[in-house]
Amino acid sequence: MDVLTASEMYAYEQEVINHKKVPVLVLMECAARAVVRQMKERITSADKILVVAGSGNNGGDGLAVGRILHNEGFEVTILELGDPNQRSDQNKRQHEIAQNYGVSLVSEIERVSFNEFTIFVDALFGIGLSRKIEGTPLAVIQKINQLATKYVYAIDVPSGISANEGTNIGTCLNSDETITFGFHKFGMEKPGLKDVFGKITIDDIGFFY
Repeated sequence: MDVLTASEMYAYEQEVINHKKVPVLVLMECAARAVVRQMKERITSADKILVVAGSGNNGGDGLAVGRILHNEGFEVTILELGDPNQRSDQNKRQHEIAQNYGVSLVSEIERVSFNEFTIFVDALFGIGLSRKIEGTPLAVIQKINQLATKYVYAIDVPSGISANEGTNIGTCLNSDETITFGFHKFGMEKPGLKDVFGKITIDDIGFFY
């Protein structure tokens, strides 16, 4: 089993983008469709889905997931967290696409009744997290973790996990399923983190091996 740290994964992605000439937007669309494909093994039209998206590329993945689900007729809301002025370029692009398709986008947690949702998608931080989560993202994680009836999908790694250290570095969003891309990420192989990652699916999104 190949296990990559966050730094190794970033280097690998840059090889794909810069030398294989695969556009970031293509990789992001493939990642989002892989997540949706896995989700559709469980979700139904009766579910209400909340995607929690940060301002980086992991959040961009989440925005794309929400848009695809919306376009396929699922009831989806995307809660966007973080400073809009600090969004990554790909996040900005995915926000614009989702907006153009009429996806429900909100940015204030006061506008979200968390207990109304049955499915959550964690697209807050991904593999890039290097510090404990604080402020509004922490409050959102705590709200979701406290819900008794829910099912949580994490994109790449659950928020609260450092994929460079392979450890829990604070409060984690406990996932029922983690969908990651290309390789296992550091920490997934550790028995002590099994309850954080839940079921793990590795999906090929067009990487080379």
